[in-house]
Amino acid sequence: MMSEHIASISEQTRLFLGSCLLGLPIGMLLDVFRLLRLALPHRTIAVFLEDAIFMILSIFTVQSYAVMFAHSQMRGFFIVGALLGLLLYLLTIGAVWMRILHKFRRFFDSIPVFLCMIWKKSIRFFVRCSEKLSFFRKSENNS
Repeated sequence: MMSEHIASISEQTRLFLGSCLLGLPIGMLLDVFRLLRLALPHRTIAVFLEDAIFMILSIFTVQSYAVMFAHSQMRGFFIVGALLGLLLYLLTIGAVWMRILHKFRRFFDSIPVFLCMIWKKSIRFFVRCSEKLSFFRKSENNS
């Protein structure tokens, strides 16, 4: 038989604040999936699977928190705290991180255009050089 643990108000406050901190690694996990979506083209089924994996890992994280710190008693305020922590992460660190990632993406998207431009200019240069060389060879043969 399992004895019921009754948490004091201060212990419940500590557990709530801990669950708010739990939202930070969940937000980082979300950013991993967001980074994958930015880096690789996705179809609807892949997005669905990634979202399902994210939800399962998030639920597992909150459940593990309850087992480790709350004597295996899941409380609704753990979920609320984790969601608040996730929201705080997304509005602060996550927003800055996504701006940085979008700038990197624009930079890397511009690289092929830049390389293509260099390729075209180098081909033009070599074509002009070969035309000049052929002109000089023709003038030498005519003399």
